[in-house]
Amino acid sequence: MKQIINLIKQSKSVAVFGHQSPDGDCLGSISAISFLIQSFGINVDAFIDDDIPPRLTFLEYDNVNKKDFDLSNYDLLITVDVASDRLLGKYKDIFLNFAKTIVIDHHKNRNLQGTLVTYVDNKKASCSEIIFELIITAKINITKDIATKLYMGVVDDTACFLHDNTTSSTHYVGAKLLELGADLHCINYNIIKKIPRKTFEIRQLLNSQIVFDGELTYIVISGKFMMKHNFTKVDIGDYVNMLVNLENTKIAFTVVEKQKNVFSVSLRSISGYDVSHIASALGGGGHSQASGLEIREDFKDNLDKLIKLCKDEIEQVSNV
Repeated sequence: MKQIINLIKQSKSVAVFGHQSPDGDCLGSISAISFLIQSFGINVDAFIDDDIPPRLTFLEYDNVNKKDFDLSNYDLLITVDVASDRLLGKYKDIFLNFAKTIVIDHHKNRNLQGTLVTYVDNKKASCSEIIFELIITAKINITKDIATKLYMGVVDDTACFLHDNTTSSTHYVGAKLLELGADLHCINYNIIKKIPRKTFEIRQLLNSQIVFDGELTYIVISGKFMMKHNFTKVDIGDYVNMLVNLENTKIAFTVVEKQKNVFSVSLRSISGYDVSHIASALGGGGHSQASGLEIREDFKDNLDKLIKLCKDEIEQVSNV
């Protein structure tokens, strides 16, 4: 961590990158490390090759989600919470070919490396915990705004401390952030409790499309179906979390056609079942209980592979 801090201090201008389909941990980590960099009087801009999901727009993210990128403006590039180079989108080649890069992450299954430092702690439930420690190591006082955003990252990546990735360290960081003024009620309501009325209505449409295949539960949602009923992928982002909590379900996934012939897959599992290696086998990644991937070709073959991998995981764990 001291090496990362020193490398940042030696820079004149830094670009920070998050992953596509940004979640609370990604946005919290970007906001917090940007705050740290600015605390040293260094210019920083943040880039995500995607829009911020509506469910996370209850907070402002200052310099996040800039679209224009001029490589000559920066002498250091940093990624936070990015497990796979593919998740950088249009910024992938820029990052991979840049001379000075730092990677900070917490995912177990990953392929992205930094040229200067690769700091990975897969015992951390969220990248926000790592950035919290980085700021503390730098002896910078954390503001209430940054404490709230870091707390959002912890809550979103643990489903409010429910996932198996939650540790005593996670609770410790959460407690410290609350002491620093993190807005507990704002985060818990917006991240965990709130269900938009449109989302509730869409769920009623989708429930009849669910496939129950033994202890595997899933749904495939076509672009045509979404167009017919006037909703998009972002309107059903947390639908998979409901599926995995259905009785007798061990693993659940949603497949959503976000563009023509481009399908986004979200995987979830209950305790003891690991979907991260399933996602990794198909080019994605994530956590043991929450992972994702993208299917761009041979949809039927890849869907069949996905179903088989899920069933294999259920069978292997159940037979132990």
